[in-house]
Amino acid sequence: MNHLHFKRSVWLVCLFSLLAGFAHAIDINKPGVVYRIVNKSNGQAVTNGNQSAHDTYLSTAAIDNNSEGQDWVIVPVSAADGIYAFYNPHCDMAIDMAASAKENWHVLQWESKFFTDANQQFLIKEVGTDEFQFLNTDGTRVMTRRDNGDIYMDEDLTAASSYFTLQATDKVINTPIKGYTYLLRNKNTGWVLSNNESRNSTDPIYTEPYKEGQYGQHWQYRNVEYKSGKDTKYAAVLYNEKYKYAIDAAINTTKVPLQYALNGSNPNQQVSFVPVEGQEGVYRIAYTANNTTYYMAADSKGDTKMVEDANDETTYFTLEYTDAYVPVYNDWENPKVFAVNKEEGHAAYLPYANTKALRADKARYDKPWLDPAGNSRWLSLNGTWKINFVKNPADRPGETDFYGNSVDVSAWDNIEVPSCVEMKGYGDPWYVNVEYPFFDNPPYIEMKGNLYNSVSSLRRNFTLPEGWNNERIFLHFDGIYSGAYVWVNGQKVGYTQGSNNDAEFDITAYVHEGDNNLSVQVFRFTDGSYLEGQDCWHMSGIHRDVYLFATPKTYLRDHYITSTLDAGSNYKSGSMNVELTMTNKEREATNKQVRVRLINPAGTQIAEKSVDFAFTANGDSTMVKNVTLDGLTDLQLWSAETPNLYTVELAQLNADGTEEEAFATKYGFRHIEIPDNDHRVYINGQQVYFKGVNTQDTHPTRGRSIDVPTMIKDITLMKQANVNTVRTSHYPRQAKMNAMFDYYGIYVMDEADIECHKNWGDHGTGYNSGTSTGISADDSWKAAYLDRAGRMVLRDRNFPSVIFWSLGNESGYGSNHVAEFKLMKQLDNRIIHYEGATNAGKNDVTELWSQMYPSIEGSSKPIKSEANSNWAAQPYFMCEYDHAMGNSLGNLQEYWDVIESSKYGIGGCVWDWVDQAIVSADDIKAGNLTQNGFNKYRTGYDWPDAPHQGNFVNNGIIGADRTWSAKLDELKKVYQYIKFTYNAGNNSVALNNCYDFTTLGSGYTLNAQILVDGKQVAKGSTTLPTIAPAKSLEVAVPANYDLAEAKAQGKEVLLNIEVTRDAATDYADAGYTIASAQFTLAERAALPAVSTMGASKLTLASKNGSTTISNDKVTMTFKNNNGNVAEWIQNGIKVKKDAKFPDYENYRWIENDAPYGGDPVYTQGNCVTSRAAAFAIANDGMSATATVSAKGTLANFTYTYTIYADGTVDLNTQYEPTQPSTDYRHAIRRLGVQIPFSGEFGNVTYYARGPLENYNDRCTGSYLGQYTTTVWDMNEYYLRPQSMGNRMDLRKLALADDKGNTIYVETEGNVAFSTLYWTDQELKAKSHNWELTIDDEPANRTIYAHFDCAQRGVGSGSCGPDVLSKYCAPTSGTQSGTQSCTLRFTTADASITAISPAVQSTDALKVSHNAQTVSISGSIEAGTTATLYNIGGISLGSVKASAPATQLSLSIAGQPTGSYLLQIDAPNGHRVHKLFHVAQ
Repeated sequence: MNHLHFKRSVWLVCLFSLLAGFAHAIDINKPGVVYRIVNKSNGQAVTNGNQSAHDTYLSTAAIDNNSEGQDWVIVPVSAADGIYAFYNPHCDMAIDMAASAKENWHVLQWESKFFTDANQQFLIKEVGTDEFQFLNTDGTRVMTRRDNGDIYMDEDLTAASSYFTLQATDKVINTPIKGYTYLLRNKNTGWVLSNNESRNSTDPIYTEPYKEGQYGQHWQYRNVEYKSGKDTKYAAVLYNEKYKYAIDAAINTTKVPLQYALNGSNPNQQVSFVPVEGQEGVYRIAYTANNTTYYMAADSKGDTKMVEDANDETTYFTLEYTDAYVPVYNDWENPKVFAVNKEEGHAAYLPYANTKALRADKARYDKPWLDPAGNSRWLSLNGTWKINFVKNPADRPGETDFYGNSVDVSAWDNIEVPSCVEMKGYGDPWYVNVEYPFFDNPPYIEMKGNLYNSVSSLRRNFTLPEGWNNERIFLHFDGIYSGAYVWVNGQKVGYTQGSNNDAEFDITAYVHEGDNNLSVQVFRFTDGSYLEGQDCWHMSGIHRDVYLFATPKTYLRDHYITSTLDAGSNYKSGSMNVELTMTNKEREATNKQVRVRLINPAGTQIAEKSVDFAFTANGDSTMVKNVTLDGLTDLQLWSAETPNLYTVELAQLNADGTEEEAFATKYGFRHIEIPDNDHRVYINGQQVYFKGVNTQDTHPTRGRSIDVPTMIKDITLMKQANVNTVRTSHYPRQAKMNAMFDYYGIYVMDEADIECHKNWGDHGTGYNSGTSTGISADDSWKAAYLDRAGRMVLRDRNFPSVIFWSLGNESGYGSNHVAEFKLMKQLDNRIIHYEGATNAGKNDVTELWSQMYPSIEGSSKPIKSEANSNWAAQPYFMCEYDHAMGNSLGNLQEYWDVIESSKYGIGGCVWDWVDQAIVSADDIKAGNLTQNGFNKYRTGYDWPDAPHQGNFVNNGIIGADRTWSAKLDELKKVYQYIKFTYNAGNNSVALNNCYDFTTLGSGYTLNAQILVDGKQVAKGSTTLPTIAPAKSLEVAVPANYDLAEAKAQGKEVLLNIEVTRDAATDYADAGYTIASAQFTLAERAALPAVSTMGASKLTLASKNGSTTISNDKVTMTFKNNNGNVAEWIQNGIKVKKDAKFPDYENYRWIENDAPYGGDPVYTQGNCVTSRAAAFAIANDGMSATATVSAKGTLANFTYTYTIYADGTVDLNTQYEPTQPSTDYRHAIRRLGVQIPFSGEFGNVTYYARGPLENYNDRCTGSYLGQYTTTVWDMNEYYLRPQSMGNRMDLRKLALADDKGNTIYVETEGNVAFSTLYWTDQELKAKSHNWELTIDDEPANRTIYAHFDCAQRGVGSGSCGPDVLSKYCAPTSGTQSGTQSCTLRFTTADASITAISPAVQSTDALKVSHNAQTVSISGSIEAGTTATLYNIGGISLGSVKASAPATQLSLSIAGQPTGSYLLQIDAPNGHRVHKLFHVAQ
C-alpha cells in the first residue's frame, strides 16, 4: 500500500514507511524517495559497497536494485539555495566530501551532520533534463568519478565524469530519516508536540492542535556531533530550526520535557524512536539515562512528562513529514546579506593629486590621523545632515519622501555626523552586556518588551569638486551602527553591515557634476547585531567619519607592505616588499607605472623602485605586482619604546610619466616571532611583556562616536602610565587611531567585530567547554564572520603597531572560527589570538593560551600553572584581568609577579581602560552637564527597559572624563620598566633596566628625596650612567642624611627615588617621572609615654547612668550600660560630633565586592549582640581608663580609652573575629572604629600613604609622606557612590577648622583611615555621585572618620576571582585573627602651639580653589614656588614669589573634574596638597 499522500503543505507518512513512485521529471524536494546516483559516463551507481563503517570511500558499481549501499535519500539542507545532502538510511550515513581527511577530497561516507558540516552540503546543479552536477557550496569543486571508479571532488567543473542522473526507486524505508522535519502527533489526543512558539530556554514542551504556520510544532530529526573524552560521537536529537532549541527530557530533574540549547552529549536530548508492537507507524519517543529508558507521554490537557511504562498509550506517537522551516528574510535579517555593492577591503590610504600635493600637506604627512588640508582628491561629508527617525522599520520613509532625487527634506531636523543619534535625542541609549535587546532567534530582530528597532534616515547634499568628472569616485564610511542602505541622487548604491569595519562604495556611475544628494538609511539592529553583542552602550548612526575620495579610473586599489629582516644584524638590515594591486574596472587597454619610495624617519629618501602595469583591452581587470627594495641597512626599528616610522610614498604615473595620484603610508620595520625554544613573544629579537589595557570607543557626550582629541588623550595617558599594549575590545578602532598607535608607540591586539556572547550562552555546551552549536558553528553565518575578519586584516595589516590579530570575543568555539583563522593566516602571518579557543580546550585557532580573569589562588583558571605548563605550550596571555569596576584593581602587583617569573607568561590587558558613562541627551540639550559638583553621568540603571547590568558599564581604570585616577597610579607603578633595590651599606640604589629597547643614561635623571617623619629634609639628583636593557647598575644616592640622630629619636626616615626623562616627548613634559620607589631607612618608634607633669588630677564621677572622667584639660563622658561616648572635649575642643559616638564599623560598600554588576549583599550593621563598660582611675589621678567590651557575630572587640591628665587620650582598639568565612558574601570588611567629627574640621594633614587613595592590595604606587588636603578634596568620587578615600599606614593625622583649631591623631600599629561626609550606608543608597549633597554650613556636616587596623582588599571580584587570602580581613580561628592598634588624640586651639608638631612655613599656608583658580595665601617667603600638576605628574602651570607675598594664584580653568596636586616648594619647606577640582 502507498502511505504517501498530501494535506496542505504537509506530507503524511505512516510508520516512517516512505514509498515514492517514479516520475519522469525529477523533483528532488519530494520526500522519502530513494535514488540511485548514476554516473553518466559509465552508467554505474554510486555505492558504499554495502559497508556501514563511517570512513568508507565511495565508488561506482553496476546498478543493483537489491544493494542497500546504492540507496540514497536527498535531504534538503537549504532548498532555497539549492543545497542538499545525500543520506543512506540503512547505515545512517551521509556522503562526505572529506576536504581535510587523510586523502583530501576523496569522497566517503560519515555520520550525518549535514546541517553543520559543509563537507556534507552539496549544491545540486541541473545541467540538463534529469542531468545533474553535485558541487561544493563554494562552487569550486564537483563530484567526479575517476577512472578507477572512486569518487572525488575535483576542480575540473567540465569533466564528463562529473555528470550524474538520479534514478528514483520504489523502495520503502522503514526507518526515520535524518534531516527530515516532522510533526510528532500523539495518537491518543491527535495533538502535536509544540514549544508554544516560545523563545525561552527551559520552557516546557506541550501538545496542542496542529496550527498551520506555527513552526514551534515542526521538529527536525538530526544528528549532532559531540566529544566524549577524546572520542567523537554522534547522537540523534529533535531540534526546532526556527527557535534553535532541542527537546530535552529533563530526566534528571523534573521529568517534564522542555526546550534547551542543543547539546548532543546530554542524554536528556539523545532521542530514539521505539516502534509500538503491532501498530504500524506508531512510535514511542524514548530517552535513556542511567540505564533507564523513559518515554514521552502527553495527557488530554496537552501537558507532557517522561514515564517508564512502555505500555502507557499516552506515549504513542505518529510521525508526519512536514515542510522544514524556511525563513523569509529582510536584508537586515539575512546573515548572507551584509555587503551589497561594497568594495573589497584594502589598506587605509587617502590619495593626493601628486607627490607635491602630498608633501605640501605636511601636518597630515607627519600625522596621518589628521584631516587632509588642501587635498583636491578628498571631500569630507562630516557635518550637518537631515534626519528622520522612526521606531519601527515598517514606518521608515521611502523613495517619495526620503531618497528620491527631488525629495525636499528641508523641514527635517538637523543632526551632526558623525554621531550616535541617541546622544542627539533620537531614541534611548541602552547598555547591554551578554544579553541582546532582541530575542535570540537569529537572524531575526524581534525586540524585547518596550524596546524598538529604530531607523534613522539621513540625507545631505554635496557638490562634486571640480576636476572629478573623469575620476573614479568612492564613498567611504569608517563605521555605521548597525546596517545601512545607501542611495546617491535617488539611485540605490548598496547595503552594508559590520558596524566597525570600513564600508566603501564606487559611486562613479551615480554622481554628476555640481550638486548631488546622498541618502543613508540606518537600522539600529540587524542580523549583524548578533555578532555585536559587546559589553557597551548600544547606539546607532553614522558614528565615524564619512567622506568622498577620487582616484584615476584605473587605480591602485591596495598595497601591502612587508619586510624580511636579518637576525644576524639584529634585524637592522633586510628588504621591504610592497604588493601592489591595480584595478582597471573597464578593462581598457592602458599602461601605468607605480613608483615606490622609502623615506627614513629623518626625511631622507633611501630607496626607490618602479613597476609597470600593462592592461590589454578586455583583459584582466586586476593585476598584482610586487616591488622589492633590497639591501636596506642601518634600519631604525619600530617598537612601542622606539616608534621609528619610515614613509612609503607611492605614486601612480601615466604612460607619459605624469603623476596622476600619490599617497603615503607610515611603516615600521619590526620582526615578530614565537621562538621554538622559548614559547613567548619576541619583537626584534627581544622577549617583550605586554602591559596592556582593553579599550572601548566611548565618550560621555558623544557616545560611541569618539573624536581625535579623545583618542590622543587616551593614548598620552597610557604612555604616561607605562601602558604599552591595547586590545581593541571588541572591534577594530578607526584607522586614524591605529596611526596614533604607530606614532606614539603602542602594541595592538586588533580584534574582529565579533561577539555573540548571548547566542553562545544559549546554544553552546557551557562556558567551561566553550564550544558552540549556535551561529559560530552555523555555516550560513560563515561569510559574515569572514567578511568582518578579512576587512579588518586588509585595512590594518600595514600598521606596525598591530602585533596580534584576534578572532573576536566570547563567541564560543565553532567552525566559523576555524575559517576565520585560516583566512587571517592567508592574508597576513601575524600572531592570532582567540580566548574562546583556549576556553574550549583548543589550540587550532589561537597561537596564544589566553584566559580571562585567571586566579592567583584556587583551581579556577589558575594562572601559576597555566602560565608555566599549559598543555599547548603557548605564550600565556590574560586578555582580560583585574576587573577595574569602581573601587578595585586589587593585587595587580601579584599578577605581574607571577607573569614575570613564569615560563610562558607574556602579559595581559586590564579590563578596562575607561568608564563608559554618558550624559543623557536631554541634559546635553539643556546644558545640565553637572549637578552638585559632579558630571551628570548615567549608567545602565537610567534606561531600565534594556536587559542591562547596571553600573557594570563602568569598569574603567579612569573615569569617563579621562582624568588620572588612583587606580592609574597603581597601574603606572606596577607597569614601570625600572626596578630598584636599595643597598644600605653604601647608600646606593641598584637600577634594573627592564626596558626592551631603551638604554638608560644621558637624558635620564635619578632624583632622591629623604623624608623624616614624612617631611622632606634633603634632596639631590644625578644623571644616570649608561644602563643597557636587561642590565643592572648601582648608583650612589644623590642625597645624604645622618640617620643616627633620627634613629635615636625614634623618627621614621624614608628615601624616595625616581627616574625622570630630561627631554619632553609627544606625551609628557621634560622632567616627567617614569619610575619610582620608596625605601625605609629607619623605622618609626612606638608612641612615647605621655608626660603629665604639672597637670591637674582627673576625677571619675557617675551620675544618671553615665560616667565622666575630667579635669581642666579634658572631659569624657560614657554611658554606663554600653560604653558609648556621650561627650569628648579636649582643651576646649569638641572632638566628636554631638549625638554621635565612636563605634565599631564593619560595613564597607564597594560595588566590586560582588560579581557581574550585582550588588553585594551583606549586613549594613556591625552585628554587635552585647556591650559592657568598666571604668577605673589611677591612684595618682594622672590617668583613668574606660574599657568598652562587646560581643558580636562578626567580631568581639574591646575599646580601651586611656585619659591622661595633660589632655591626651589614647584609644586602644582590639578585635577578635568571630566570622570564619572569607567569602565575599559573609566576610568581614573592616576591623576598625568609626568616629564622627564635626564638619568644621575639614582641613586635613596626614602622614600616611598618598597622595591618592590606596588599599592594602592597591598601594604599590602610593608612598608614605605628609600630605595636605580637605575632607572633600581627599576622596575619589566614583560614579556609583561607594567607600572611598582610604589611606594605608597612617602615622599622624591633623583635622583643622578654618580658625586653626586642630584635632591630632597619632597611631601605633597598622592603621588605615578615611574621612567622608557620608556613611557607607548613605553612599549605598545613591546610584550616582551627583546625587550626593553636603550642607553649605560646615558646622552642620559630620565627618565620618574610619580608623581600621585590618581591612579586606578591594580585589577585582566584580568579574573575576575573589580577594587574595592575604588581603582578606582576619577570620576566627586563625593565628592572625586578633588585631589591635592605638590612636592617640591631642588637640590645639588657635592660641596653643606647645603640643602641636613644629610646622614648616609651607604648612601654615592656606590653599583654596574654585572652578577657575587655585590660591595660596598666608606669609609666603620669597623664592617660594607653587606648581599645579595633574595626578599623572604633568605640570599644568607654575608661579614663583620673587619677593615676600601674601598670595599666589594658578589657573585651573578648563581642566576636567578630578584630582590634582599642588606642590609648594619654599626655602624652608616642601608641601604636597591634593585637591578635587569641579569643572564648570
